[in-house]
Amino acid sequence: MAQSEDIRRPSTTGQVSQSAASQTPPLEIQLRADQQRFDGERDLFVAEGNVTAQINGGLLQADRIEFDSNFSTFAAQGRVRYRRGAQYFQASTLRFSLIQNEGILKDVYGVLDLDSAAIDLNPTSPSAQGAAVRSIRPLPVLESSGLGFPTALQIELSGRTAERISPQGDTGEFWTQELPGSGDWVVPGPVHAESATHLGMACPPVLPPIPQWHPHPWAATAWGGQSIDSNFGDTFLFNGRMRPEYLLGVTLQKRIWKAGPLAIELEGNLFGHQAYQQPGGEFNQAVPYADTPGQQFGEGILGIGARLWLQPWLSFGVVEGVSYFTAASNYERTYRENYAQLLNYLGFELEAAVSKQLSLVGRIHHRSGAFGTYSGVREGSNAYLIGARYRWGRDRAAAAQSEVPPPLGCPDPDRANRRPSQTLNQELEAITLDGAGTRVTAGHSSTQPEPIAQTRYSSLSPSEQEALRASAIAAIDQRISSIQIQQSLTIERRLGVPGGGQRKQETREQTIEEENDYGGMKPTQLKQLGRTQLVTGEISRWRIQASKIRLTPEGWTADRMGFTNDPFTPAQTRIDAEDVVARQEPNGDILIKARRNRLIVEERLPISVSRTQRIQKQEEVDNRWVVGIDNDDRDGFFIGRNLKPIKLSNDYQLDLQPQLLVQRAIDGQTDSYVAPGSAVDSGKVEQAITAGDAFGLEAELSGQLWGWQTSLNADISSLNPSNFANASRYWGELKNRFNLPVVGNFKTRMFGAYRYRTWNGSLGQTDVYSAFGGFAEQKGDWNWGQLTNTFLWRMGVGNYQAETFESENLADLWRANIYASLNSSYPLWRGQPAALTPEAAYRYSPVAIVPGLTLNSNVNTLLAAYGNGTQQNTLSLSGGPTLTLGTFSKPFLDYTQVSVIGGGTLKEGSSPFDFDQAVDLGTIGMGVTQQLAGPLIINAGLALNVNPNSAYYGNVINSNLELRWQRRSYDFGFYYNPYEGIGGFRFRLHDFNFTGTGVPFVPYTPTNLNNPDKGLF
Repeated sequence: MAQSEDIRRPSTTGQVSQSAASQTPPLEIQLRADQQRFDGERDLFVAEGNVTAQINGGLLQADRIEFDSNFSTFAAQGRVRYRRGAQYFQASTLRFSLIQNEGILKDVYGVLDLDSAAIDLNPTSPSAQGAAVRSIRPLPVLESSGLGFPTALQIELSGRTAERISPQGDTGEFWTQELPGSGDWVVPGPVHAESATHLGMACPPVLPPIPQWHPHPWAATAWGGQSIDSNFGDTFLFNGRMRPEYLLGVTLQKRIWKAGPLAIELEGNLFGHQAYQQPGGEFNQAVPYADTPGQQFGEGILGIGARLWLQPWLSFGVVEGVSYFTAASNYERTYRENYAQLLNYLGFELEAAVSKQLSLVGRIHHRSGAFGTYSGVREGSNAYLIGARYRWGRDRAAAAQSEVPPPLGCPDPDRANRRPSQTLNQELEAITLDGAGTRVTAGHSSTQPEPIAQTRYSSLSPSEQEALRASAIAAIDQRISSIQIQQSLTIERRLGVPGGGQRKQETREQTIEEENDYGGMKPTQLKQLGRTQLVTGEISRWRIQASKIRLTPEGWTADRMGFTNDPFTPAQTRIDAEDVVARQEPNGDILIKARRNRLIVEERLPISVSRTQRIQKQEEVDNRWVVGIDNDDRDGFFIGRNLKPIKLSNDYQLDLQPQLLVQRAIDGQTDSYVAPGSAVDSGKVEQAITAGDAFGLEAELSGQLWGWQTSLNADISSLNPSNFANASRYWGELKNRFNLPVVGNFKTRMFGAYRYRTWNGSLGQTDVYSAFGGFAEQKGDWNWGQLTNTFLWRMGVGNYQAETFESENLADLWRANIYASLNSSYPLWRGQPAALTPEAAYRYSPVAIVPGLTLNSNVNTLLAAYGNGTQQNTLSLSGGPTLTLGTFSKPFLDYTQVSVIGGGTLKEGSSPFDFDQAVDLGTIGMGVTQQLAGPLIINAGLALNVNPNSAYYGNVINSNLELRWQRRSYDFGFYYNPYEGIGGFRFRLHDFNFTGTGVPFVPYTPTNLNNPDKGLF
């Protein structure tokens, strides 16, 4: 029969009066166990068998708990579980000295919530033991028809409505907004010691090893080929004229990552070109179509490629990189209006293996300017290559895995092998606690590891091994009843964007540059991606695992520890950290530092991250190298390096990014600036560069000023003193929030800028040479049945010196405006999501994708008055359907989203400026998002002026392309906006709220995993 007892910690200050002792509440334990006794010889209280102890609102469970009569030492052994608030930890043993505040936990697994850890893990913090037992309810399921790509609904604002120097709002995607903290994020199980229910141990699953598809990481290829006179698309149809230019070359490839049949490779190429006399084109020669003489030149290529093995003998590969000709090609010079020696490279190839190391390869060899990104070049040249490839080498042995054995109470076939020498008493005690019922001689191994080559997996094909592993994963009891994405930590490297360097991490509700979702409708495939923070969001909930944790008065330490943001096992992303130290900061954050870290993706790709990683409620990410493209200010390709932030004071930080403008240095000239000494509104001219023109700088000073968040930015594209003034752009802002009666909570912003560039639909890029002002805005939402509505109002005033619409002169005028917008969405048809499991709905997406048909609309009005007495008033209406098919839960073509949005604007008056002139009065936006294979998604969007009365009829007013690898716990992708010449790379980790404990995630493979007699699979 269970025994229950209340035990209080006595005073440790010697003999004191009862009244004095009562002034300090002692630590109270409510204890329940099958057996309780006092060991007089050892002066210990001992409780054994299903022990539960409630300590100041926290619940401790174990097979055995013991503590001395003075309560100076405390120990728990066997199936140790502790939970308090949002924290959960389990271990094999816990030993703790209450005098020294030091202890040790072994075989640890748990859930750490950084939002409340400082309170929950403080044993002296106020308890919740008097609170009623909370019911365990699943979290609300987050459902979405999209994956955050810009749709036809969102493009119209960027295309039809002018960007303004005062940014227009922020995005409302599910990964950029934190959901309210849920009080239901709890670990199911008993809350009081009186409960007869005991939460069992979360045991690590035993999974088959990851199969080796192709073991050889190195490859060399010998090529031969011939060029073809055709455009890129026709090359795939073999539609063109073979021309007398021949190629011979070699390629060296190195695989840097693999995940089953998918691999990422780096490659370098050297080619020789022999071109014979042939007909020329219509461009760049005195006599159009005249023959061009023969020539010889070399070509060098550096690229990164992705390879998919469709069969063990057949693969498809894509290579993206840069190609450099040692001399200008006569063909490209005469057949293309613009040409350059340095261009973008694309290669598409099929490889068929004839043996384990030898294969035949065919490739389409393509050079182009990537939509004008390189020196305004569009098309370049194309060729067909045939080659022989030889593969060799072996992958480097994986880094030593952090061994986190199963805790006591979980199956562990190798426990006998790792058990250290013990006394007989210790051995008997361990056998009793483990329940194994088998005595093992101390220091003796009862089983021998089985070489993997001799296992039953060695006879299976890689695809069969993958299927076996997938079935084992599907059988895991995840101990998670529901999940809910909270927010995301986003790391961006942007190309061709002012301020594209490192950004300081900000709070959840703050952004450097915000998007406007409250203007004309646009396809989500055309959402602006160029002007967002480099680092946004945070990860506040981690699952952790370690073989040993040492508790100290300052916090805790571990030689090695795993962290994952993924609620499910196996974790799609986890951090393997060494020499971990956790401390509580004065502001309440739990700050975790580690000497060395690796981000492990899909248990297949280890990526070294910053040597000192800080894990806290506001994550700091070390993002140093930047590779970018900026056609307008930097003449194309450049490389940047983010220096270590300079702490100027407690309130201010300076970030610097020096840059090397590679393409400008190679070309030896620039056409980004007006002639030195000329007026700022005169035309740009081509000029030879000096050494200073090859370098640039981006800087940001950020901090707090009297409660206002402050940001000052500089974007300098030349250090040449003659061009410095024309090469410099500056902008800054102060932001704050206020709450007033009746009005409620609203945002205010004061801004200033010098030579700030913006885009306005058919008018393209335009510069605001100086501006200052401020505005106030408020956003809100409400539902009316199934109709969802969001609104925004804004009032502002500012002084602008900018390009005029009627001429190229500058105007310096005040501008006051009132803006109001209403977005509405109504579901016409709604399907059902896939099963809410990690193998279905959450296989690729952090939210459950729901097929459906939605009608979206927007109405907005802008009233603007200018200092010269003119006005511009507009009333805009736009709308259209968004169709979503599939649930994004199957490997191929299971997600398609198509959106079409049309819009029109009524206009009264005209703006004197270019940057806010309403010129695109009739528009259409189209967007498509398509799953290709597995997590790979492509997204494209386009917006056009379709007003037949407009001089800009048919103009592209916005566009966007993105290729993304989308997974539940992370995603990464490359995006490019040909309209603005902006591109970038983004990597995101997702933060989840969930109910349940999950199960250990650090891979565990016993030595006798593959012994058929053990029956593990």
